[in-house]
Amino acid sequence: MGYTQAMLRPAEPARELKAFVRKYVQLEAGTPQLIWPIPARSIGCIEFTFGVPYSIRHLDRMRLEITHPATLVGAKTHQRIQLESQGHTETFTILFQPTGLQMMFGLPGSLLVDEHYDAGAVLGSRLPELREMLGEAGSFEERVQIANGFFLAIPAPVLKSREMDSVIRAMIAKNGCIRVQNLAHDAGLSVRQFERRFITALGISPKVYARILRFEAALHRKSETGHNWTTLAHDLGYHDQMHMIHDFESLSGKRPKSLTPHLELLASMAAQSL
Repeated sequence: MGYTQAMLRPAEPARELKAFVRKYVQLEAGTPQLIWPIPARSIGCIEFTFGVPYSIRHLDRMRLEITHPATLVGAKTHQRIQLESQGHTETFTILFQPTGLQMMFGLPGSLLVDEHYDAGAVLGSRLPELREMLGEAGSFEERVQIANGFFLAIPAPVLKSREMDSVIRAMIAKNGCIRVQNLAHDAGLSVRQFERRFITALGISPKVYARILRFEAALHRKSETGHNWTTLAHDLGYHDQMHMIHDFESLSGKRPKSLTPHLELLASMAAQSL
């Protein structure tokens, strides 16, 4: 069943948080047996679940687990899981900027990539408290205000490790269509030095990260414009449509048309600003 059976609501964070938090998203799924894929994704998040928890199906072993009430989710380099809803579920998700989670909580990028955790176990006991406050809120707007207040109360992170942010900003602006050699040159580093620092910051190689950004850009443009996939392949610098299909299959396990029912949700999770 498609994503059209769920309702998505986005909101911007407080201005003071925008260096770390990209967006808040609330998703309400009320139809049993609603299934959607979780393909490659360039940014991490914290997701709070209310109502009937999702089942997480691991595609490599077909193992099932139940979502935590508060889940810390890292960036994804390929599709490893899909979510399955068995009833009315509501999620409030805090989407972070590419290095926002690492900087705000002092986490290494390598800890997060392709993983998800009980947020309280990793980030501390205040996360379950935040979930309780969000659960008692009477509206989405109230939840946004509660989340803003929570993160504004966290001591300002030390910004010394944000050297990659200008690089990431350039990559997002170019939709990932930029050569690693050029990025290394602009940073005054050898390619090997640049790759090491990039992986330290994000836990992903710059080449893979660029592929994910272009994949996300294709999803976002399809959602916004409705252009056909051939046009999007040309606009985003793929050699041809088969090259784009190969990238989609590598990053999501699916061809572009198979992701069409999920475009709004997937596009909302992309890194489009920093």
